[in-house]
Amino acid sequence: MDLLGRALASVFCVPAVLAGVPAAAQSADEVLRDILSAPLSEAQFAPSFLSAVPLAQVQGIVADLRMVMGGFDAVKVTGQDFVATSQSHRLTGQIALNDEGQVTGLFFAPPLPRQIDLSTALQGLAGLGDSVAYLVTRDEEVLAEAGATQPLAVGSAFKLGVLKVLADDIVAGERDWADVVWLEARHKSWPSGQMQDLPDGAPVTLHSAAAAMISLSDNTATDLLIDVLGAERIARALGLDHLLTTRAFFALKTDPGAAAAYLAAAPEARAALARRADRDLPATGTLPALQQGLEWYVPLDQLCALAREVAPLDIMRINPGLADTGAWQRVAFKGGSSPGVVNLTSALVDDAGRTYCVALTVNDAGAVDEAAVFAAYGALLAATAQTN
Repeated sequence: MDLLGRALASVFCVPAVLAGVPAAAQSADEVLRDILSAPLSEAQFAPSFLSAVPLAQVQGIVADLRMVMGGFDAVKVTGQDFVATSQSHRLTGQIALNDEGQVTGLFFAPPLPRQIDLSTALQGLAGLGDSVAYLVTRDEEVLAEAGATQPLAVGSAFKLGVLKVLADDIVAGERDWADVVWLEARHKSWPSGQMQDLPDGAPVTLHSAAAAMISLSDNTATDLLIDVLGAERIARALGLDHLLTTRAFFALKTDPGAAAAYLAAAPEARAALARRADRDLPATGTLPALQQGLEWYVPLDQLCALAREVAPLDIMRINPGLADTGAWQRVAFKGGSSPGVVNLTSALVDDAGRTYCVALTVNDAGAVDEAAVFAAYGALLAATAQTN
């Protein structure tokens, strides 16, 4: 249902769990330079990596990178993070090695032009889907927008509203980040996330649940917090008539009869149908394409307002999305995706202390080309950074 945890997936990335980087036969800089510039071999990668990602897939990805980037001028690895540059583009990502200097984790973000203006970046948003909305603001002044007040399906970006209500309760002294809540079977949803694998009755702090909800887009953590905070309050924060839990969303999407009844019902009756669906989540299923009316519909101006309010929280900085953290003093990110839906929302602060929001929503009756959306959004972020 959602985007990858630490960063965004695209045709230019190999997702993997990144472990620590121990001392190795070659430095990480040397290993990465070889991967980017020389023929690849199985010996460069740990067996555990190749069991998840075949060498041919890595070769195809690297070939695409070389075609876009051209020759690499410099490669620098700091910890797990790296930056590789060519005359025309900048590539970021993460790499992890084992003791033998073999790759155990590798991630490539989409390469971005080193120089791109805002108008050129905006042209790259055309044709991404049936409905495309974007919003770029600086200190709440609109630098660019299209459809920013139109409610579109945003997937898991609605979780910004959950975090806002929780943060309000903590500021009011009604809750504390260290408060413990108990995970029950009725909270357990499908991934994305990991909390669904915890045993029933597991104690979870509010901070842990919120961190998982935002950084991993954990659906079970989200439904637990919705139960604790109250769906009606979160719906009001998002401007919705009622709030679907992720369990209800999955149950309705995978049951055509229940979905048809929900969509045909009057708005005031849908909440009861959603609660009924929440009780009947199947063990597995395949999500169909976007069904108008069965989603979380939030306009970008509202998402940006929510993102700005929760951006100072440490939770919001765990997963920076596609933003170049070196270009900003602070990066906060939340996105969402499901078939036919992609949203990307970043709240940023530049070195002068000015606040920005860069948000993009794409809806389509068919499949959305996520790689194209991520590349276009990365270019928009890069162009926005060059306005500061």
